[in-house]
Amino acid sequence: MGLKLAKLLILVTALFTFLVACSSNSNESVETISSESTKQDTSFAPHPDSEERLNGEDAANLISFGNEILPIIENACALCHTGRGPGVPHAKLDTAAEVSAYAFAIGAVVDSGYMPPWPASDLSVPFLHDASLDVDQRELIVEWVQAGAPVDVDGDTPVMPSQEVPFLVAYDQELSSPNFYDGERGQPDEYRCFIFDPQLTETKYLTGYEFIPDQTEVVHHLVGYRVTAEYREAADRKDASEDQGGWSCFGSTGLGSDEILTFWAPGTGAIQYQEGLGLQMNPGDFFVMQIHYHYDVEAPEDRSTFRTVWSTDTETQPINISTFSGPAEIPCAEWEEGPLCERDNAYLYAQAQYDGIVQADQILEACGYAPDDFADMTNGIASSTCDQPARFEGYISAVLGHQHNIGASFRMTLNPGTPAELILLDIPKWDFEWQFAYYPQEEIYVKRDDVIRLDCVWDRSLRPNNLEPSYVLWADGSNDEMCFAVIMSYQKN
Repeated sequence: MGLKLAKLLILVTALFTFLVACSSNSNESVETISSESTKQDTSFAPHPDSEERLNGEDAANLISFGNEILPIIENACALCHTGRGPGVPHAKLDTAAEVSAYAFAIGAVVDSGYMPPWPASDLSVPFLHDASLDVDQRELIVEWVQAGAPVDVDGDTPVMPSQEVPFLVAYDQELSSPNFYDGERGQPDEYRCFIFDPQLTETKYLTGYEFIPDQTEVVHHLVGYRVTAEYREAADRKDASEDQGGWSCFGSTGLGSDEILTFWAPGTGAIQYQEGLGLQMNPGDFFVMQIHYHYDVEAPEDRSTFRTVWSTDTETQPINISTFSGPAEIPCAEWEEGPLCERDNAYLYAQAQYDGIVQADQILEACGYAPDDFADMTNGIASSTCDQPARFEGYISAVLGHQHNIGASFRMTLNPGTPAELILLDIPKWDFEWQFAYYPQEEIYVKRDDVIRLDCVWDRSLRPNNLEPSYVLWADGSNDEMCFAVIMSYQKN
């Protein structure tokens, strides 16, 4: 039974007001949160009768929290909203009492589909750690909330995640750059490279990692490169060549040799490879972290860090990283006009912003297209398709996709149009805030001449109204676009 639209809008509005009210109290007890929130606005606070609902006389005749609701919470919510999970500042669900106290907010986000976040659709291959809810589960949560959210277990009953949490519970190192960046160049988009050195004296395998963004308002995404010891002096020279932390590095690191190894975008969380797999690093190897900053607000120095989990097991299978790109060509809609609606002008403008580095034309050529192939996409919706050889051989460990803020949908397909076709990842409603790495449940073997197809769709109505009308193409800014995918793979012994 879904809530009526008007009621849903009220619930969602209440939720966000509630989150603002309770975020500063996320580490306090339920009683303290209830008291403080009630002072601000009782309609958005945890339910004042939550203690009575724990032992209500009619609880036995209603939905069983212990048997029906708690398993859903532990599978889909606890991985982010317990311990030090990323959702704890918004809603801490460590106990049954806390779940009941926050039931109003839970019902709103579950019924709206806003939570739990799981962008991949059922068209994708089955994934590990699937936190999505089906229709019956969503309706059950809403019905429980409408019944008063009774709890038929002790309020102190702990909520235990039934899936692997999206952050590192323990780690070996927390790396940082010796220098920091504060955006003094004055441009809205900057790609900045920093040295993060694990000081390796032996071959190790990175089996898990987690990027911890500091200034989250301006950190857009991260690409981490492995650089060998022979380029350390060159990296140090680049690092010292500018007065601020790191060096400007649109495109790649600018060093003689680098290899993409790690990734982060909003929602990615920790990357934790399956047992026996890892990214190989040799003595003297170090990371150069390319961080994309988008300065639409002022921010102090960014002090982001990188947590690592290492293995020295020589039987570890090395992970291979393969990247794929498709065109991003989004003409102005027929009702838009301005000088930047001309592609040539938009291209030159991007070159001026990003030190002359714009990849749009190279990607078009690699995929066999020209700008004219997209010229008639003027109804506000644009799309692209690109087939390319896999160029690697092995079993898939994980896949991920990447677009920017006007992305509408994303799909990556293996061997499309053949009996062996597999949709590796389908995201029918792109959300920039939730860019997960997805781990297939079953073994998928890819050969070098297999075909990887990328399908990307963009919606210009998602572009902020305060931006000048412009042809949007593949470039490095947050207000530009990308159609990008990663496949992490491995060979068996």
